Amino acid sequence: MKKIFISFIIIMFTLSACDDGFEELNVNPTKPVQLDPSTKFTYVQLYTGGSSYVAYLFWNIIHLMQNVQHLNNTSYASFLYKEGNTHWLFEEQFKTTVKNIVDLEAQLEVSTEPTATMDLAITKVQKVLIFSRITDVYGDIPYSEAGKGFLEGIRFPKYDQQSAIYADMLLSLESATATLSAGGTSSFGSADLMFSGDVAKWNKFANSLMLRLALRMVKVDEAAAKSWATKAIDGGVMTSNEDIAYIQYENSANDGGPNVNPLTKGFTSRASTQVKISKTFMDFMKTRNDPRVSVLASTVDGNTDFALQFGQDINDETRGEANSKPNINIFGGSGTVIYDAPFFFQTYAEVEFMLAESAERWGLAGGASNVETHYNAGVTAAMQYLSMYGSAADITTTQINDYLSANPFVPAQALKMINEQYWVATFGNGLETFSNWKRSGYPALVPANVAATLTNGEIPRRLPYPASEKLNNSTNVEAAIAVQGGDLLTTRMWWDKN
Repeated sequence: MKKIFISFIIIMFTLSACDDGFEELNVNPTKPVQLDPSTKFTYVQLYTGGSSYVAYLFWNIIHLMQNVQHLNNTSYASFLYKEGNTHWLFEEQFKTTVKNIVDLEAQLEVSTEPTATMDLAITKVQKVLIFSRITDVYGDIPYSEAGKGFLEGIRFPKYDQQSAIYADMLLSLESATATLSAGGTSSFGSADLMFSGDVAKWNKFANSLMLRLALRMVKVDEAAAKSWATKAIDGGVMTSNEDIAYIQYENSANDGGPNVNPLTKGFTSRASTQVKISKTFMDFMKTRNDPRVSVLASTVDGNTDFALQFGQDINDETRGEANSKPNINIFGGSGTVIYDAPFFFQTYAEVEFMLAESAERWGLAGGASNVETHYNAGVTAAMQYLSMYGSAADITTTQINDYLSANPFVPAQALKMINEQYWVATFGNGLETFSNWKRSGYPALVPANVAATLTNGEIPRRLPYPASEKLNNSTNVEAAIAVQGGDLLTTRMWWDKN
């Protein structure tokens, strides 16, 4: 027995010795254990705008941009008031940007790299941009448990109330700006498709995004809205078109992935017969002799002559007639398809209009005497930034000054004029236009005839949750629907209460 015991001990030591370095030997040296943060960040930024033009076509162009009557799609007018094809934003963003931004945040929180603190602050701002876009369309969504399937094994995340989501997003921005304003270095560099790792610009964007979220709350909590708007303005928002948050896409007509602007793909796939500038939008511009008419629209043969432009009525579903209506010029209506067109997440023009409103409502941003100054700066910036689509979209200083002289600011109509111009300035960004229209009530829009039977005559206020959520995450989504008060196109979310 003694010999057997000694033999057993020897075998155990031998096996233990053989195990030394076992884990190292079984790690493939050609494959990284963890992706570099900059690689993840590039991926997340590309997918934030959307990867599939089909998906983007349905939720942004066919639904949101028609809801706010920037466009009229003659083949899909009734889709505005149906619950189908409204799932694309939700499903695409959660499986791409959400899970990767959550993973990146967790990776940076434990990183010992000297740039990790600054990279984490930038990542937090990008995360707020992603989640703010989703919640502003659907309302209550998975947030605190979202994207944690791999990290924590949460396969069926709970839905957080939008009020809680907004509170946390604002605190995240506050934390990020505290770091960014102190200055430092990011490792992202050219991997950062928006600002190339420029910390100062990320700080301006973070504060500008904070101002956007603050104003979203004016109907539900004006005191908090004013407090956060004050913090954002004091922190330093965008000051010129050089600060715009956008992604410049590659010029690749055959790329089926996220490297082509989804707006370009969506517009050009339907340009000749379906996607048209709406009569509501065109009439607003033409009655004011707006020079943007000849930049945004062209006839089907590419003529951008102001006098020849007229819009497609939302209730005119005659496809043959639609062929003569104006195309979306900046994305290929004139025959030159701009696959590498910039995709805008927030512009300086929007910020100036928000400053004008903050001055009007609360005496911020220089006070009531500066409302008109901010308004004029917003109009000017909104016309000037179109040149980023190319020199053919240039609008001269003379044209801008003539427009402002012919359409002077009227203090008694401040909120109306500010938000009508916001509506024009955000053309292409249907999500932001839709959100600001719900928040402000401007411009006054008329629902399509089909609304009378499909939504009791109302323009939709949100998009319904995907059927896939009701199948796979039924307990949590049904709880959210009960709290939110329904899952209809007309269900109002937390900040959109009457």
